[in-house]
Amino acid sequence: MKRLLIISSEYTGHGHKSVHTAIVQGFEKLYKDKIECKVINGFKLGDLELMATERLYNVCIKYFPNMWGKFFNLSNNDSASVNKKISRKIKRRFLKRIEQYNPDLILSVHPLFNGSVLNLLQKYKPELKLYTLITDIVSVTHIWLDNRVSKVISPSIEATNFIVENGIDKDKVMTFGIPTRINFDSPCKTIEEVRATTNLNGKLRVLLLNNSERSKRIYYIIRKLHEKYDCDVTVVCGRNKNNYRRVKYRLRNYKKEVNLIGYSKELFKLFHENDILITRCGSLSVVEGINCLIPIVSMGALKGQEEGTPIYLEENGLGYNTVSTDDIFNKIDYLLENGRENLLKTRENQFNYYGRDAREKTVNFIAKELLKDEK
Repeated sequence: MKRLLIISSEYTGHGHKSVHTAIVQGFEKLYKDKIECKVINGFKLGDLELMATERLYNVCIKYFPNMWGKFFNLSNNDSASVNKKISRKIKRRFLKRIEQYNPDLILSVHPLFNGSVLNLLQKYKPELKLYTLITDIVSVTHIWLDNRVSKVISPSIEATNFIVENGIDKDKVMTFGIPTRINFDSPCKTIEEVRATTNLNGKLRVLLLNNSERSKRIYYIIRKLHEKYDCDVTVVCGRNKNNYRRVKYRLRNYKKEVNLIGYSKELFKLFHENDILITRCGSLSVVEGINCLIPIVSMGALKGQEEGTPIYLEENGLGYNTVSTDDIFNKIDYLLENGRENLLKTRENQFNYYGRDAREKTVNFIAKELLKDEK
């Protein structure tokens, strides 16, 4: 039995956790009796300061997005120093985990555990290979990049071009997309099924992901949706109970029905059941939306790692960038023009997108390396 060690995180958004879950699901489905996967949280390899950094991520992006943008730029401009510092913090526990688990390959799905881990492998375990799976769809920080890596799994053609231009050998880079969990697979297997299942005549169904947005803005979007369209609105607030309570309080005297949800283990069902997704453009929310064939309208993006994503969506016909809250409704108007012609076209573009269904491509590629010596 070969062993794959995956280094990820739990609390820096839901993206890294979703990706490592998708990878584990892929190996369990395709290589259950040949490859074992173990996931560790890279932040827990460090000291209290590093562990606290992970926990502060969500607070930072909600209340201090400019501060997060500055940290992103720091990691982008001085990645060597950041990596050196993290190497010192994780050294003892990382080497202990390696000794205990004895992996055949390491896969990192978090940017802080690439160069930092390679520093340690180069000194203590030079025979052990590291693969990097980049989880930012287009805005790639330099801290993801280190040419000592064995392979880089890229999320997009644009990211691949950037990676190669910034020092990674071209033959090390594979462009597959970002793996998503099994539940986010589309039930449509042909373009004819996509056309047949697109809601061109029925009541519009809109899904709004409240990614740490302020309740005042969420309430405004809900109200405008009902004013402009005959639609059902579902709002998901995630794990943040305060967000849920604040939105619920705003809606206390609201006359129209809103399906307000906190955390849901069945988010994939909502992606499949609704016609339009309004969300901040985190890479995983976007890729899950594309896999589920739900047109995406951006409600903004985190400075640094997400800011290129809404533009990427629009340039590839997968969704729409917006310049303001009111512009959200301009983009919905566009989707609904001419009998929802652009709604259908966007779903068709998503179905044909080269980065969709990346899980099995990624798993098979890693498995090929792990099993190459077996007959």
